[in-house]
Amino acid sequence: MAYFKSMKQDFSTFLPQDDWREQWEPYLDLPLRKVLGPLFSLLLAPVPLLKWRAVSAFGVTVSRLAEQDLESARVVMRRLMWNLNEESGAIGWGAPESMGESLARCSRLAVEFNRILISYAQEPASGDGNYLDHEPLRRGVYWGMARLAEKQPDLVQQGRSTFLELLKDEDAEKRALGLWGLGSVGVGAGQENTSAVRSLIEDKNVVVLYRNDQLREYLVSDLAREALVKIES
Repeated sequence: MAYFKSMKQDFSTFLPQDDWREQWEPYLDLPLRKVLGPLFSLLLAPVPLLKWRAVSAFGVTVSRLAEQDLESARVVMRRLMWNLNEESGAIGWGAPESMGESLARCSRLAVEFNRILISYAQEPASGDGNYLDHEPLRRGVYWGMARLAEKQPDLVQQGRSTFLELLKDEDAEKRALGLWGLGSVGVGAGQENTSAVRSLIEDKNVVVLYRNDQLREYLVSDLAREALVKIES
């Protein structure tokens, strides 16, 4: 327990710093499942940047764990999935983001778990599915999907319809996440889809997104232009 508390305190101190990656490297030489314990708790951190850096560190660590022991990394993914299951009694804060970050950093895990991540955001046509009714958790799924699409767009093609739906949402952050995702996976067939992206070029709403290890403000209009450049190229 003292080991856990000590690492959590250390992580809380340096993860928000710009050089957190350099400070993280020595921990990758430790038993990685013990390192992940404090990170799980920091996914609930009230300080936004600390929470998001914990997500990044989680992905780095799971990717390294998969190189050493793929089955152990699968167990971590299943724990995240369990945390998103209503039967677990947990709320699952940070779980979809951590899953998306881990899959973005590990192609082996991405091939196995990409459909599960996407299923959390899509209501099944029939029967039971994994759709998350809790909207704040789905927002984390949208982020995880967009993050994975940055690295492995082919694995997120079935999420295109979700990104397109987000463009119509009243919530500016959801529109921004939809644009981020579509910039990687493309809009698919239909001029109306490209037009949906173009319609947001004048959207001057400001959102806060975590991208490239940084938590910063973006104009939705800038994200629309960024998406169009990627789509049209």
